[in-house]
Amino acid sequence: MKKNLLYCLGAVAIIFLLLNLDFAEIFLSIKTVPLYLLFISLTLQIITMVLISIQWKTMVNLIDKDCKLADILKMNMKGNVVDAITPGVKVGGELARLYDIKVRLGLNTSDGAVVVGLQKTASILSFYSLTLLSLIWFYFNIGQTDLHHMLIFSTIVIIFGIGFIVIILAFLNPKPIESLLLKIAIKENTKDKLKNLFQRYVISLKKFKKKKKKFFLQILLSIFIWILFAFKMYLILIGLNIKLNMLSIASITYLSYIIGMIPLLPGSVGSFETSMTYLLSMKGVAIEKGIAIAIIFRFVTFWFEFFISLFFLISYKLISKIIKRNKYARKPL
Repeated sequence: MKKNLLYCLGAVAIIFLLLNLDFAEIFLSIKTVPLYLLFISLTLQIITMVLISIQWKTMVNLIDKDCKLADILKMNMKGNVVDAITPGVKVGGELARLYDIKVRLGLNTSDGAVVVGLQKTASILSFYSLTLLSLIWFYFNIGQTDLHHMLIFSTIVIIFGIGFIVIILAFLNPKPIESLLLKIAIKENTKDKLKNLFQRYVISLKKFKKKKKKFFLQILLSIFIWILFAFKMYLILIGLNIKLNMLSIASITYLSYIIGMIPLLPGSVGSFETSMTYLLSMKGVAIEKGIAIAIIFRFVTFWFEFFISLFFLISYKLISKIIKRNKYARKPL
């Protein structure tokens, strides 16, 4: 019931927004972005995909399993496609990656879940750190006279602060999280699986933290990846002649991702764009220009990645079938 109400509210908000827009202005704004800036942004997105795959490969290696970067790239591409067709962000895609780790790399479900957990640990720690810092800065630069915006951002900063503390505590000592999940689990066999999973995760996490150089390199890599997302947004704003400082851009980018994680529509389509447009309007950007920015940014960071992944997976499957068919055709009778 609550879920249906959220869908309805989201749909009403998007319809209301669409009915009050100047689409000619939006398309004009999109067309004014120089092609060279778009090309740089798309190139940076490909680099982002490769860097994320390198990080996944490192996490697999941490549990003493060697793997090829090509296999990890394929796994991530499959995850990207699933991300686009499931509600929210990085939910269905992680399950697809877990399945691929099990099938393609030959790891069991527990070890696969540990790999996913380690990668998410590094990514979330970096993401939350950058988001909290940029939000605090954004909060103090909204404008003291705007009480409505101040109240919204006060609430967001407090929630983020609490969330960040919980994540840090869970990273330092995952036992309380394990105890909570074991209490929630009803079936006895589920409890046993969770206990086994957390034991493996804690062992791998300790191993990860002991390798201080590798650990800090992965955190730095995650920070760099997230900064790249804000930089792509910066390039789009340059193309539209909009001047915002990098901290404001980072705050708007990361907060839009947080809101986009709410599972309303497949791939968070609509909720992400609406939140980014609203946040940009708080910095004086016109609604039509804000929507143009959100559309271009989503194309660069989401749809471009989705189409590349889909094209690669379809091409790979077709080429594999042709090779297999030719192989059997050459066999002597």
